[in-house]
Amino acid sequence: MYKKILKLIESYDTIVIHRHYNPDADAYGSQMGLKRIIQINFPEKKVYAVGDVNTYSFLGDVDVISNDVFNGALAIVVDVSVKRLIADQRFELADHVLVLDHHLNASDVADTEINDSSAIACAQMVANFAYAMNLRIDKLAAERLLTGIITDSGRFLYPKTSSDTLRVAANLIDVGVNINAIYDRLYTETVNSKKLKGYFINNFSVTKNKVAYMKNDLSVKDKFGVTTFTVSRAMVNQMAGIEGVEIWANFTESEEKEILCELRSKKKSIVHIARKYGGGGHALACGCTLQSFDEVDDLLADLDQYIESGEVVESS
Repeated sequence: MYKKILKLIESYDTIVIHRHYNPDADAYGSQMGLKRIIQINFPEKKVYAVGDVNTYSFLGDVDVISNDVFNGALAIVVDVSVKRLIADQRFELADHVLVLDHHLNASDVADTEINDSSAIACAQMVANFAYAMNLRIDKLAAERLLTGIITDSGRFLYPKTSSDTLRVAANLIDVGVNINAIYDRLYTETVNSKKLKGYFINNFSVTKNKVAYMKNDLSVKDKFGVTTFTVSRAMVNQMAGIEGVEIWANFTESEEKEILCELRSKKKSIVHIARKYGGGGHALACGCTLQSFDEVDDLLADLDQYIESGEVVESS
């Protein structure tokens, strides 16, 4: 599968790399890491990275480009395969769309799709591709990729962390990356973030079948002076590691009045429930977007019944 990626990169003079909107560090890191790898191994090619920005923008600057750039170009979409989740929909203007993803979702946009659900991070896929094809990875590319691997593996604690994950991380560190510097940048917190964690620990609820959950309206973000992303994605695992709790969920109102849902599980696959509500992701870590807190109650009821019977309640 790696030869397909290399052949496509070699075939195009212009390459535009996309990822999902509101990117996490794996989306940012795999995008910017791949951009750097192509730049140093194919200096004659024009390579761009596009999309929205957030607190992970330290991993690399996005490019502002015109529509004309996409003419005859290769679009590479990393860490996402579903059209509606891709940042900068102009990938459709490209000559060919290559999707590199590790989530359990079939692509509805790819001309060529490479999916490796065994990889804990898309950055792991990108690194494996580079190593398999004997492409150079410099310190900057390694820092970007290792950041993605660290975050998507939960600092190598999540169940999907494999021997391959650790080998790739070791190879990236050997390039000269300071892993402690990455940890300092990722995990040094503001006072408000620490207080928000305390708020979660003191206010989460549990369903009858021990699904832990939080419902956060916009006032939570404003009260603690943090972003919606912080309340949603960054706080979901405050409910992890609780005795008797196998599944936990975080529901956060966005500025668009949608409800961002983050689902996590210790052992039981829950991605089918995320898919029922239009989302997806990994077996034990996935999400979706809901339209109201009433719909949140429906999803929680499905999780409760799933724990009780092992079956998903289908929509009526």
